[in-house]
Amino acid sequence: MTLASDRPPSQLFLIGAGWWLTLLTVADLFLVPPLLPDFLHLVKIDISQAGWIAASYQAGAAAMTLAAGSLVDRFGCRHILAASMLLFSIGEALSGISNSMTRLLLGRFLVGAGSAAASLGLIALVGRQVSYQSRGVVLGWIGTAYFAGVTFGPLISTYIVHQTSLSWLLLLFSFLGFLSIGVSLVSFSELAPGSGKSQPAFSDILKNPGFWGLAIFQMLFSAGVTAMIFFFGDWLEGTYQLDARARGWVFALGGSLSLLGAPLGGWISDSLGKKGTLLALTAALSVLCCWMPYLKTWLPGVIGLFGLVGFIAASRYSAFHALTTRLAEPDQLGRLLALRNFLTYLSTGLGVVLMGRIYASGSHGYEILGWTTTICLISSMYFLWKWVPQEEAIPNSR
Repeated sequence: MTLASDRPPSQLFLIGAGWWLTLLTVADLFLVPPLLPDFLHLVKIDISQAGWIAASYQAGAAAMTLAAGSLVDRFGCRHILAASMLLFSIGEALSGISNSMTRLLLGRFLVGAGSAAASLGLIALVGRQVSYQSRGVVLGWIGTAYFAGVTFGPLISTYIVHQTSLSWLLLLFSFLGFLSIGVSLVSFSELAPGSGKSQPAFSDILKNPGFWGLAIFQMLFSAGVTAMIFFFGDWLEGTYQLDARARGWVFALGGSLSLLGAPLGGWISDSLGKKGTLLALTAALSVLCCWMPYLKTWLPGVIGLFGLVGFIAASRYSAFHALTTRLAEPDQLGRLLALRNFLTYLSTGLGVVLMGRIYASGSHGYEILGWTTTICLISSMYFLWKWVPQEEAIPNSR
């Protein structure tokens, strides 16, 4: 099945607008770890319940992603991206005026739904309009926004909270999300969407072992690494007695290497192969995750290891997404990405809640969390190695 042969948009506009949407949604996601104590104070809960803040975001993402995948395949990406930013803006506003746990969780649910739809629509757009041989580089440049959000988002967010309040920060994100609706409508153009005829069923994708290999690989990665990052800010406060601004600087300094990782990883994966690159990077990451929690008296070492974790995670970003886009034809990408993301969001939400219980279990909670993450990463490599076919054997690549 082929798409209409309209002229594709400039890659420069695609990268630029994709960069902004990615930066905004990721900066929101990663403002939570360094500001977790502020969130707990806002709605008056203790650390054992903190996992529900992340779980509500992931639940919203999971609930939205299947519907967004079908809509992207049928109607195209541009309007889905605009609608996703409307949801994001409403959720941020609701979170900003929260004075109860219920209202905060509902707001984070809507933010997660909007962010998930935006991510899916953007990657589907790249998969439809950029050749497989170049996707690693394009996704790598867009990925610099992801890791700019990881790196500088916490620093800027903690500064704003220090000067104003958490509520004002969330309302600012709501305003920026509203502006991004216009960015989506003006900046993106696309090839013709699906014809409106019957689209391939989700069951067809579920029969693909390569899909399951990548899905389980990412589920195990996200359940462990996301939890480590989520509780990192609270661990810094408890171990090194750092306030919000100091925690923001740790995230900024440690995460700065990730800005190099995304484009470099894209170039390496395009040159040497996506699957091999992912296996090597995951093995390296598994070592760092069990090591970092033991550095309780040497903050520079923590910052350095956190930087290496960010660099490796950034390097795998473009390889993983590019490999995913090769598992289906262009007009099936929305549904394939939806299923993959749905499983990832569920595993991440459940993982953070369970890991939160581990983290809050005692004085060695973060060390146990690190070892659990290492086990998840090592286990994930089997599914990528055994179930995902070699790149030259994957059919229907462009």
